[in-house]
Amino acid sequence: MPSLALFSPHLFRRLVHYGNVRVISGSSSNAAVGGDVAALVDRARHNDGAAFRELFQAHVGGVHRIVYRMVGPVPDLDDLVQTVFVEAFRSLPAFRGEALFSTWLARIAVRVTMHSVRRRPPRAVVLDDDSEPHHDHAGPERTVAAREGLAVLDRLLAELRPKRRSAFVLHVLEGYSMEEVGAILNATPAAIKVRVHDARRFIEKRCRRDPRLFDILAARAEP
Repeated sequence: MPSLALFSPHLFRRLVHYGNVRVISGSSSNAAVGGDVAALVDRARHNDGAAFRELFQAHVGGVHRIVYRMVGPVPDLDDLVQTVFVEAFRSLPAFRGEALFSTWLARIAVRVTMHSVRRRPPRAVVLDDDSEPHHDHAGPERTVAAREGLAVLDRLLAELRPKRRSAFVLHVLEGYSMEEVGAILNATPAAIKVRVHDARRFIEKRCRRDPRLFDILAARAEP
């Protein structure tokens, strides 16, 4: 039986470049802002360009990770990430601070990607997908294992139904609570719990049917 600890967020980080912004998707970038988020949001509401840039730099890694896990390595991935921030900055007057800014941003990211998913045909993911940037200091064996592990994760996520995929990504991979995921997806915590359970069962069944999937993920998880 595969352990879903293999899907720990830190195992699937990516280098992301947006102009002069270089971040690692999967790192704790939100901590760079911390308690200053409210002040930055207030400044951004008043068209402060520096505040826009700081919010973008602090959150682009997390948004990129969510979008990637929702749609996989599609050609327009970066465009979707940019769309999330355009919509978020346009909607800043509606942000009341009742939820964390990162949670509010995640809701927009899911909405943008779900809309994109509904408009595009199903995507086949192959195990030799080379879209993942290499880690700077990884040896050849680790690089191959990392690439294969990411391709397997892409493949398994791509086979999930959109509602199950979004719930699984947000709760299992992103670490949001059931209540937070329910707020992001506009569903009850009970419904989210069912979706996550069904996604787990599906992934476990796929790994039992094809043990190679589990073996590749296990290799990816090794320190």
